[in-house]
Amino acid sequence: MTIPELYTHLANDDFKDYETGNLFFPAYMYMYDAEKEYEIDAEILDIKNRLHRPTNYLDVIVLDIYEEFITYLKQEKFAKSNKFDFYNAHENKKPEAVNKSLFKDAYDTRFLEFLNNKIQTHLKIEDNFQRSYVFIKGFGNAFPYIRASRFFNNFEKFVKGYKLIMFYPGEAKEYYSLFGLLKDENLYRAIKLINE
Repeated sequence: MTIPELYTHLANDDFKDYETGNLFFPAYMYMYDAEKEYEIDAEILDIKNRLHRPTNYLDVIVLDIYEEFITYLKQEKFAKSNKFDFYNAHENKKPEAVNKSLFKDAYDTRFLEFLNNKIQTHLKIEDNFQRSYVFIKGFGNAFPYIRASRFFNNFEKFVKGYKLIMFYPGEAKEYYSLFGLLKDENLYRAIKLINE
């Protein structure tokens, strides 16, 4: 599916309704060539802006999972500082311990709730705009700490009242392949946005 086709799909009145489509887990994946990362970033913002226009009246929140993880670590108090600064200070001396902690933090309920709270705050804004979609990007930058498959499995319980659109820098073989190189688990319940 090309970016113009993705926009048309997201602007479709039937698809905009979060109660249509995959009702059990309203999550969708848009896969793209990792070499086009910066181009896709610009396209995501363009789609967001075009959906916001009066023809659609959609207000989309775009979350960069990597940036959100850093923001979360910076606001998590730890010792006399925060987790982000603490990990930076100890990364060279104790890389294995820091690595282990980052993997744990990436799927901690507090981080998932941090994301959910941000989404819920967006969904509760009272104005004339419809809020049907949450875009999530940045999985390439968040690797290896946040894997798309594991994130979806853990975040699934929070996805209600909107459709989650994940931008994935990779491809689907017999498994999902980040950057077309690294094996990821299958996301059986996420629908791939591809041409039929």
